[in-house]
Amino acid sequence: MIKNGVDLRGLSPQMAIAYTIATKCYGQYDCVITSANDSKHGPNSLHYMGQALDLRTRHLNGQGLQSVYHKLKEALGEQFDVVLESDHIHMEFDPKTKQTDPEDR
Repeated sequence: MIKNGVDLRGLSPQMAIAYTIATKCYGQYDCVITSANDSKHGPNSLHYMGQALDLRTRHLNGQGLQSVYHKLKEALGEQFDVVLESDHIHMEFDPKTKQTDPEDR
């Protein structure tokens, strides 16, 4: 689901994949995108590069919220940062390691 007014233009393919994974991590709960390339974020935010999404959490209780958060961190792996904010989950594609050259595989 997408909150009215959320601007998905310029969203990277990695974030589309991340959202698909997030819907599975949310399980029985609705997975709602509350912000993408819109709203106000920090000056260096990956939201403006199409590499971050915020997900609604107000409908999750403490145990459900922790469960979704931990599942999401594990499922997305090390190329993504997943941050539990006070009123949403922020996830961004932010790989810290150099991509392996296909010839090295």
